[in-house]
Amino acid sequence: MTRLDKVYAGLKKPLLAKCCFLFLVATCLTSQALFSEEPEHLRQSVRALGMGGAFVAVANDEYALFYNPAGLQSVQQTIVEILTAGATTNSNLQDLTEVDTSDTTATFGDLVGQNIYTEINLGAMSITAPGWGYSAFGNLLFNSIINNPTVPYFEIKAYVQYGYVGGVAFDFMDEMLDVGLAIKSITRMGTTKTVHIFDLLDEDFNETLEDDFTEKNIIAYDLGATYHFDQVPNVNARASVVIRNIGEMDFGAAGMIPMTIDLGASAETEIAGMDLLVAMDFVDLTNELTDNVSYMRNLKLGAEVGVFKRSNGHHALSLRMGLNASYYLSAGFSINPPYVPLKIDYATWSEEIGFLAGKIEDKRQSVNVSINF
Repeated sequence: MTRLDKVYAGLKKPLLAKCCFLFLVATCLTSQALFSEEPEHLRQSVRALGMGGAFVAVANDEYALFYNPAGLQSVQQTIVEILTAGATTNSNLQDLTEVDTSDTTATFGDLVGQNIYTEINLGAMSITAPGWGYSAFGNLLFNSIINNPTVPYFEIKAYVQYGYVGGVAFDFMDEMLDVGLAIKSITRMGTTKTVHIFDLLDEDFNETLEDDFTEKNIIAYDLGATYHFDQVPNVNARASVVIRNIGEMDFGAAGMIPMTIDLGASAETEIAGMDLLVAMDFVDLTNELTDNVSYMRNLKLGAEVGVFKRSNGHHALSLRMGLNASYYLSAGFSINPPYVPLKIDYATWSEEIGFLAGKIEDKRQSVNVSINF
């Protein structure tokens, strides 16, 4: 009999069960904070993730609708996505498949204090053209933190969401200033819940979990502006500001996406037939000013090199690298072969979670495949 099995047997004693229950309730408050520190999102660009997340002033493709609607004015060719599919997993989920399952206690003990993260994304019939765009998408997210190796319990955040995003952009001042507006309607169903190991033995567990799910539809807006600098020959330099999620997106138990003010700058040029792009973002400016959060966590740096730009606005091959929170290295690439309506994006990156800057690094990998022309 393993130690975990002995715990299950001991829980049959009323006094011990009550003590364990009180202990779990008291300690779960510390793990709740871990979820709240990770920024929530609607949809992430794998291209942006490979660049450390620096994308506010870069946005010139189908993800301008999610990062900065003013970037729609920088879209050069119409991009039609028939179907997109992507996934993100973290290293803990991969490690879970490699641990020794013959020892239940060791299996959970190796992951105590860590989170298990996975996300699946789908998109269908999205159109992005110079000055306007539309996207329909859906995604599923599961994030769980394991606590207490003796009597394991989990802090779970899970949701399914789908929605529609549309936006327009206009230029002013002889095409020096771009201003864009995006409107999004999102429906999310999910929950944030504490689950004890012995809850999983309850035959009514699935029904109980479903009862805890909340469903809510929210309409929110993004407003962005980008200014183009033409003082340096052969360099396309931009500075951007965007107010995202105006009015906030509060889904109750399924999470909240706050309103943020993000700043960005980028410069693009051509060297020896290659397009070189560098970018820097400072995100969530209001949080920095009000909550005194370390500015290092808000800083994102990135670079991209691309060759042979195709008619859909993407390069046949792109290589990327960046720094998320200015100290977590990221890298990625895209393959968009000629005469084939297929694009593959990949990124390896890290998300910072927890209260303190640099305290907890969660290593992740993302891949996205799209059929487009």
